[in-house]
Amino acid sequence: MLKATSDILYVRAALKPLAREMKQAGGVVPLLREIGEFGELMVPHFYGARPFWRPRPAAGAMPATNSGALGKLVAAQPGAVVSSHPTHAFAGFGPRVVEVLQEHDGTRPCFYPVGELADRHDCSMLLLGCVDESPGFSTVHVSQQRLGLTRKHLLRLLLRWDESRAGQVTSRTAVELPGCSRSFDKFYEHYEADGNLVRGNLAGVPYLWIPSARRAIAVETALLSRSGRFVECGRLTCLSCRLRWY
Repeated sequence: MLKATSDILYVRAALKPLAREMKQAGGVVPLLREIGEFGELMVPHFYGARPFWRPRPAAGAMPATNSGALGKLVAAQPGAVVSSHPTHAFAGFGPRVVEVLQEHDGTRPCFYPVGELADRHDCSMLLLGCVDESPGFSTVHVSQQRLGLTRKHLLRLLLRWDESRAGQVTSRTAVELPGCSRSFDKFYEHYEADGNLVRGNLAGVPYLWIPSARRAIAVETALLSRSGRFVECGRLTCLSCRLRWY
């Protein structure tokens, strides 16, 4: 049994391949505890940015998360909260996780909660059921942001962040765009070289476990400092990888 550093776990997962196992376990949290021990949990609860040509939403209209079942299920847990960032919200529970999520609004970077949990406490990360389809760990986006790269994606200029305050919806050009993550599996061998990657499977579904998010950020920052284009997916049609200032 793996144990989360500082008892905090950050998870990205595709739950569809494990629907039967999740039902047998009694829910998503017991299912995740079949892999590792943790007391506090955080997951993505993203909404996505609005292309400028689409109408602005009405006041009070809350977008549905596009992060799948995981975000919805964790947000429904007792004591869970959802951060108020307009596009990259996170959901989670536990005192230290909730503290960070309550700080996360449109004035903070998209992946602020991941970076803050790594800095303040360190934490572990789990990628389950989407190792190939949606590879990599969100700490890469933290490293990109801290190096100033997420503001250099030209595609962000076409996107809007909508925020509802006092019954009014305000919009602004996206401050940053984390960008394409299709090539994030390039980091796997470097995590392994640092002794910071565990491979396994749950009911035949593969997973990757990073014991230390803090150490992952250190490895990523070193690689991206040498070449920001280390995260290059190679697709000619990828506007994120093609349209950038670095």
